[in-house]
Amino acid sequence: MTVVPGSIPRIILSSDTKLTFVIKTKQFRSILFLILKFGVFCAVAFLLFKKINAFPQGFELPENINFVLAILFMSFMPINWFMEWLKWKAIVASKKMHTSDRWHSFLSGIVSGVVTPAYAGNFIGRMFYFDKKDRKEIILNTLVGNASQFMVSISLGIGSFAILYSTNISGFEHLLMTAILCIGFGLYFFGDTILCKIPLNFFRELDLVLVSKTLRAKLLGLSFLRYLTFIIQFFIVLLVFDVRFDIQLFLWIALMYGAITAAPSLFFGKIIVRETIALSILTLAGIAGPVVLLAAFSTWVINQILPVLIATLLLKKRQKHVLV
Repeated sequence: MTVVPGSIPRIILSSDTKLTFVIKTKQFRSILFLILKFGVFCAVAFLLFKKINAFPQGFELPENINFVLAILFMSFMPINWFMEWLKWKAIVASKKMHTSDRWHSFLSGIVSGVVTPAYAGNFIGRMFYFDKKDRKEIILNTLVGNASQFMVSISLGIGSFAILYSTNISGFEHLLMTAILCIGFGLYFFGDTILCKIPLNFFRELDLVLVSKTLRAKLLGLSFLRYLTFIIQFFIVLLVFDVRFDIQLFLWIALMYGAITAAPSLFFGKIIVRETIALSILTLAGIAGPVVLLAAFSTWVINQILPVLIATLLLKKRQKHVLV
């Protein structure tokens, strides 16, 4: 092969130029996406501010606060995370690992989840407690666990909407909602079977690493119990702030959680988005705006911020794979 003098440096320079262009393009897209998210965040924050500004009597705190119910409300936090712990134990049941590593990987997932959209990044903290060869399996099965929670929330949200607005929904719309749920559950249980047909090694190996359909059903059941914990807890926090007892509130709360689950995430989970949706839905049920915001904020602090602080204190570096 004949090499033209000076051609190799030019090839290297050309490769470096292409690599730099690719890196800059990715950076530009990341910055653009961040700017877009920030713009949406500002728009939602402005909408929330307008809603708060439109309160008939301003932001007035409730006169009566039930502290006994407040303690009961806070006691649901460990129940909530215990259900998530049971899901994690089910996912790694086949793995030979020390109990402390299983526990600390769970805590690490709590910490990593809070800084990612919709708390979906719990797999990031968890995977670093496993060897590289096992990480694909841990990531995918953690996402299956997250999907089970998503499906429960969306299903009961749609069901609550269908009941609350039954007189305003046509037969076709009922059929459409049923079809959406059927497709969702079909993909949850059989999506990997479809993807395995794609002629790529990544998809062909899915059936080897994903948890069984029986275990997926178990994760769905645990997610349902965790969801009930959410619903009852939010119902109690409304009673804490002197909201009148009404069974129908459970439907409104389920609708709220379904809408929050379906909504896009911006920063730190769904901060601002969550409060705006809660305000938009629960005020339709006749609950005062300030009470809705207090309930939503209290639930966020107890269910997300407090567990992260506790997990950070308990988390220990065990081995080289640990992220935190």
